[in-house]
Parts: sequence; C-alpha cells; structure tokens
Amino acid sequence: MKFIIIILSLVSSLNICAQKNHRLLEVDHLGSIYTIDGNELKKFSSEKVLISNYSDALLGDITSIDVSNPLRLLLFYKEFNQLLYLDQTLTPISDPIDLYTYSDNETQLCCEASSGGFWIFNKDDNQAFRISKQGEILNKSSLLSPYIKDISPSKMSDFHDKLYFLIPSKGLLILNKFGQFFQQIPLIGISDFCFTNQDLLYLKNKTWFAYKPQAKTDSIVFEMQSPNSRQSKIQANRVYIFYGDQISIKKLKH
Repeated sequence: MKFIIIILSLVSSLNICAQKNHRLLEVDHLGSIYTIDGNELKKFSSEKVLISNYSDALLGDITSIDVSNPLRLLLFYKEFNQLLYLDQTLTPISDPIDLYTYSDNETQLCCEASSGGFWIFNKDDNQAFRISKQGEILNKSSLLSPYIKDISPSKMSDFHDKLYFLIPSKGLLILNKFGQFFQQIPLIGISDFCFTNQDLLYLKNKTWFAYKPQAKTDSIVFEMQSPNSRQSKIQANRVYIFYGDQISIKKLKH
C-alpha cells in the first residue's frame, strides 16, 4: 500500500511569551489552545486571542491537563498528588481533590473518564482506579504487571469507554471501561497518540501516522521537518507545531 501524503497549507501562527518551561500542551476539539509554564496555564482561542490564564503556586507546577471536555478541564499536580477541575473560563469548579484518598501511593497518571469521573494510575498499585464525580471508587482495573512489568506508562487517555496506556517500548495497552484487558497494539517506539475523526493517530520519530490495522502499512499524516520543533498536536484537520515561542497552525489537505 502506498503512503498517503498530506499537503499542508499554513493557516496562521501564534507568538507567545515563553519561558524555558513553556510548552504547547493540548488543543481541544473546539480549537482552543492550552499552554503551560510551570504553575501557569494559558488558554488561547482558535483565533489566537488570549482568553484567560490560571495559576496556583500552592499546588506546585502543573503536570498535565486533560481537555477532552472543554467545559470541565482536568489539571493534575503530581508533586502534591492532587487534581483540580476548571471550567471553560479557567475558574476552579471545586476544591482540589486529594488523590491519597484513593491510594496510599503517589499517582503517576490521571485522565478524564469518557463515561464520567476520572481515572488514576500508579505503578506501586499496578492498577488504574476509576473515580466517580461524587468521589467514589467505581472500578479497579486488573493488575497490569503482566503487561507493563517494570516499565511505567508515559500517557493514559480514555476514548469512547476504552482506557489507553502508552508504553513506549511496547505500544498501546487498552482496557475496557471496567478496567479489564481489551487489546494490545504493538506500536513500538511511539511517543504520543491521539484520536481525530474516530481514527487513532500516533507519533513516532517526529512523524504522525494513522493506524490502519487492515492495511499492510500505516499512512503518513504529517512529518515535522524543522529540527527546532518541540512538540506537535493534531486536532480535526489541523496540525499545531510548537517551537518554544511560537505555535504554527497548519491545515491538512488530502
């Protein structure tokens, strides 16, 4: 099967005042862009206008953000083992949630659950826990040690009631909404993944591919040419490329 080469056209670029820790983190399905600099979160509109920002020095640096629900953003603070929900204006919805409530061990990863609540994972328990909006443990996954052994997943994401773990040396481990084993996809060496138009996309060696299980090879979606690019995200039909102090937005055309 031939590779599908995507033609790119520059849509716009966004200049941001960046410190050394500043990075493009996420883009939601509405096209809003979120960047993080230590404990500060900034939100830009799809028209590149700064909408709002948020920071809380008492919670430490922001480790990750889940923007799968733009009206209910999930911030994870690994240093203090807490998470916080913000609304679309970056205003806290409730008090920070202490994750020691659910385990004596420190959480490594967390994400929003597509059916409500959130998931947390820590290597010491070798399990993922799904927590309800009311703060109750709904599900505990099966022990993941047979699949991850001494390797820690680098990312966890819930899509359509499937929980995906990125294990760079092995690929993707997928659990169902009850936390039971569903599937493994041996995409060795990938560094990121996402979903767009129901397709699974993954990043390997600065190239985005579309996963095609029924084809002989996966198709190329986008290849980063510049050695200065730090990070990239794909949302809908656009690629967001982060260079440290600028975000280049390009449109994908088949």
